[in-house]
Amino acid sequence: MQRGQIFKRDGAWHLRYYRDELIDGKLVRRRVSQRLARIDDAHRSKGDVWPLAEEILSPLNRGTHQPEAAIIFSEFVEKYFLPHILTKRKPSTHKFYRDAYVNHLRDRVGMIRLRDFNTRHAQDLLDGIPLSHQSLLRIKTAMSAVFTYARQRDVIRTANPIQGVKAEGKHSTPERYAYSLDEIRHMITTLDEPARSVVAVAAFTGLREGEIRGLRWVDFVGGELHVRRSIWRTHVGETKTGGSDGAVPVIPLLQTILEEHRSRYPQNGQGWIFAGEKMGFALHLDNLSRRSIAPMLGERWHGWHAFRRGLASNLYALGVPAKVIQGILRHANVATTQTHYVVIESQKGKAAMGAFARALGKRWARKKAANTQIANKTKAKPR
Repeated sequence: MQRGQIFKRDGAWHLRYYRDELIDGKLVRRRVSQRLARIDDAHRSKGDVWPLAEEILSPLNRGTHQPEAAIIFSEFVEKYFLPHILTKRKPSTHKFYRDAYVNHLRDRVGMIRLRDFNTRHAQDLLDGIPLSHQSLLRIKTAMSAVFTYARQRDVIRTANPIQGVKAEGKHSTPERYAYSLDEIRHMITTLDEPARSVVAVAAFTGLREGEIRGLRWVDFVGGELHVRRSIWRTHVGETKTGGSDGAVPVIPLLQTILEEHRSRYPQNGQGWIFAGEKMGFALHLDNLSRRSIAPMLGERWHGWHAFRRGLASNLYALGVPAKVIQGILRHANVATTQTHYVVIESQKGKAAMGAFARALGKRWARKKAANTQIANKTKAKPR
């Protein structure tokens, strides 16, 4: 059991003690010193700063000190965290964490040892990045995931230092555009193939972009499209969640469009429904939108996800219950459907409120007339 040595230096109290550290993969015992407090009225003697020294020595004496925690943030992320994510998660998830680390974390907090990393470091980092609120939340998520994995590996035994960190940033309302039926009709009658067929599938099924790319002709059976895979860039993988697997009904109009599309590309056989021209792989929809769709539609083009919101919003406007729409979109819960996908157009909102006001007016008018009639009868009674 060590008590360390408390001494004065440069107007402050310091503690000198021995600590095991992991250097180049080897456990090394080193003599180190650490500043405790400035010499002032509250810290006049060694006894005044002993509680501070005990906080440092206690984990060492109890045997709970983790030498691995001496590793710096950047080394842990590059040697352990990112390789773990690469083997356990989707390539898109690995890219998200790697981009957050390379663009925002490596140069700012990369040299801080895990054992020394605290909430203030994380808060200062987020406060110093001039990005939107949502972007800062993603950076916070990446930092938190690193320390969660460090705890899982027993590298650190303290609480996750990202807890309590607040992402401020500029609050902005993300675009939640939903294509109307008129806009969808315009696209299908304006676009050339294969853009027309792809848009029809997106509009009438609500599939995600990666799920559309992952469709094969064997998935189109019995008047349904069976969602079995998703493609991100050149990676073929599982769908977003386990509940995303399933069959989506194909309306007659879409069935006709798909059959015509099949007849135009018989060489695809049982392969991808939407195949690229050069690689024989799935069509890259971002390239399709950039080359064939956006030039034709201009400002009317709001991306692929607006079809998914459009389907939800159009079905809701037709009176379809949110629970049914949830099943069609294959969301985990109905709250996601209602909060993020059902978009009520301002004109429809005004019309609905107008109808409400008219109904309210008639009801109140009837009630007022009844009250007037009662009052008149009361006045007419002889006293």
